[in-house]
Amino acid sequence: MKWALTPACLLLLCLPACDQDSGALKPLDLNPYGIPMIILAPDSTTVLEKDYKFMRDITIRKAPDFDIQVFELISTTADAAGEKFHQLESVRQDPFFKEIVKEDDYGFIFSKNLDSLTVDYDFRLIKLFGEKELIFQTGLAGSFNLKQVKRMYKAIK
Repeated sequence: MKWALTPACLLLLCLPACDQDSGALKPLDLNPYGIPMIILAPDSTTVLEKDYKFMRDITIRKAPDFDIQVFELISTTADAAGEKFHQLESVRQDPFFKEIVKEDDYGFIFSKNLDSLTVDYDFRLIKLFGEKELIFQTGLAGSFNLKQVKRMYKAIK
């Protein structure tokens, strides 16, 4: 019996690849950027660093579905859970805030209504290292679904 690959068969074979993310996550050492930790990230991830003197902004990106922004500040507290509470209150003040999807001791995932039809997801995760306070969130330029945000959140933990 001979098999013929029709355009319909080719389309069916390609559909699973269309929903693929940026590939398997691998350890990414952030020590060269002054952050004493290793996260998981897709292969060939780009790391950009900006120093604003009062804060640093580190972006960890592999377009189109992996974009983590890290804001590094001088810590004013030794209480990551307390800072998480402040971040939670700040997010709830946003007029686009919809709901908290997941919450744990040091972070949370939430949804936003960008308009009447579009729901976007974001997260905040707080880490303290000595005098450094790190606030992790999705990149500011992207729009992400829940699966993508859960993947990024888990990659940091």
